Amino acid sequence: MQILVRKLLHRISTKQTIGLRAYSTNKFIDVGQPTPASHPQLTKEGEITPGKGAEEYNSRRKRLLDLLPENSVAILTAAPVKMMTDVVPYTYRQDADYLYITGCEQPGGLAVLSHEWSTFVQDVNWKGPVAGVEAALETFKAEKAYPMRKIHEILPDMIGRSSKLFHNKEAAAQTLTDLKAFQKADYYGKVKNLSKLTDVLQWVKSPAELKLMRESASIACQALFYTR
Repeated sequence: MQILVRKLLHRISTKQTIGLRAYSTNKFIDVGQPTPASHPQLTKEGEITPGKGAEEYNSRRKRLLDLLPENSVAILTAAPVKMMTDVVPYTYRQDADYLYITGCEQPGGLAVLSHEWSTFVQDVNWKGPVAGVEAALETFKAEKAYPMRKIHEILPDMIGRSSKLFHNKEAAAQTLTDLKAFQKADYYGKVKNLSKLTDVLQWVKSPAELKLMRESASIACQALFYTR
């Protein structure tokens, strides 16, 4: 098995995602997920997630905004942490739409898209490093960022001013559904299914996505070749 692994690693190009690069020795701000400063072997400079930079996510948000009716708002919530037992969580898996639009792989966040991209992030860093307001602005390139404790002050007005609210109610976080403004919008039929729009976005792959798909296929082919 060790011989197989050595041969496979030797054959894989250093240009591919798992290519060998030195670990960073520089000081960095831990934003709760790999960054070029913390994990240069995974992400290159300018990338938010492996192979996908800020421009990739900006393009996705712009394309989503182009699909929204005038004076509408889209709200995406991060997936919650699910527990295996009272104290043991399952391995975290981010909501697909939230990850596709923001690049953030952490729980507790909420993204709002209208004429600008705003995000609400966790207040307290008690479960390990997370992306706070500074990271939301610097790493994930939000135009505005607020601590989650401000959601009752800011989000109701944004919802109230919109003609339609696009959201996946099946994935809705209690932080959002507890807001009277959201409940009122839902009661009057203003809440629409966001997945119908995000699904359309993912029909056509970007050059960055195609590159990752080719690299993934190449690695899988080499693995199959050496396990024959």
